[in-house]
Amino acid sequence: MPSVCFVAGDPSGDIQAARLIETLKRRLPGLTVTALGGAAMRRAGAVLLDDLTHTASIGPFDAARHLARFIRAKRLLDDHLRRQPPTLVILVDFGDFNLPVIAPLVKRHGIPILYYISPQVWAWGRWRLRYVRRYVDRMVVFFPFEEALYRREGIPVTWVGHPLVDQARPSLSKEAALQHFGLNPWRRTVGLLPGSRDHEIARHLPLMLSAAARIAWRMPGVQFLLPRAPTVPEGLVRQHVLRACVDVRIAEGSIYDALQLMDAALVASGTATLDTALCGVPMVVVYRASWPTYVAARAVIRVPHIALVNVVAERKVVPELIQYRATPARVAGALVKLLRDEERCASMKEALREVKARLGPAGAIERAARVVREMLAQKSDVR
Repeated sequence: MPSVCFVAGDPSGDIQAARLIETLKRRLPGLTVTALGGAAMRRAGAVLLDDLTHTASIGPFDAARHLARFIRAKRLLDDHLRRQPPTLVILVDFGDFNLPVIAPLVKRHGIPILYYISPQVWAWGRWRLRYVRRYVDRMVVFFPFEEALYRREGIPVTWVGHPLVDQARPSLSKEAALQHFGLNPWRRTVGLLPGSRDHEIARHLPLMLSAAARIAWRMPGVQFLLPRAPTVPEGLVRQHVLRACVDVRIAEGSIYDALQLMDAALVASGTATLDTALCGVPMVVVYRASWPTYVAARAVIRVPHIALVNVVAERKVVPELIQYRATPARVAGALVKLLRDEERCASMKEALREVKARLGPAGAIERAARVVREMLAQKSDVR
């Protein structure tokens, strides 16, 4: 049987890779999977060479802190490719490491590369396309505009749709979820989604809690729910919440059980904006990066919006408060304005339904697994 090696360097990539691994193992029970990744891929059945998910960073200035870890991971992978070369290597997002460092290494070993989840070359760093063109055998992408970009560049690409379309379903009824999280069914609920990485929690959660205190003062009947990402330690979230001047319930379990209860949400820019959109929840998007990263990003970003919801919609559907504009007063004001304007909420919900339609039909992971099996079949007798 063939073997596959995955390389993912952040929690969201680890989770999406794990779901693809689970699907592949159902279709190819004897498949051997190794990985540079994290706990999700290990649970899915991959043999981990090293855990890279603690090195997740935004931009080169943040990534420099983990340089020694990256060098070690590259050395471990090089040794693995030499001793037990896989049939196929699947690179998952993490473009600042996977493209300039890992892709050339894999090609030196003569192993084909499938790239799963495109780096955001459409937003910044189009120079990375030369690495894709030189080293990657096929891109598998989630967004239709990514397919169009790679086709224009003459790069083999398959658009499979977005896996969140399948995943964005609650496991509990609304009544059961209200009871589970201890919420009052007669009060409006505001969600706080500060991110899935420790540094995102550090930058966003104090901001969101300060904004929540202002919202509670202006709208005393509101209650707050904070779904904890499984990649974030419970103690880290709880220590911030305990210091806050507002009562916030921490939601454990499925994010979709929590999202279905929200009337509106404060959401850190990232995949969580799509989770929130797929559940039809009006939102205000915030983001804070380190100042060196922000200044560098301002110089190279080529798109008018950073929230994925707005990027997919190709227009401003939800408000974005970024960096110095993301103050507690402004964030609270934007959320209160949204909650008090029923017509605006209804209009935003309609736009979010359009975003959902643009993400493609259900079955994205099955379609991605089919592409993987086709590439494996070119090297073996797998069908």
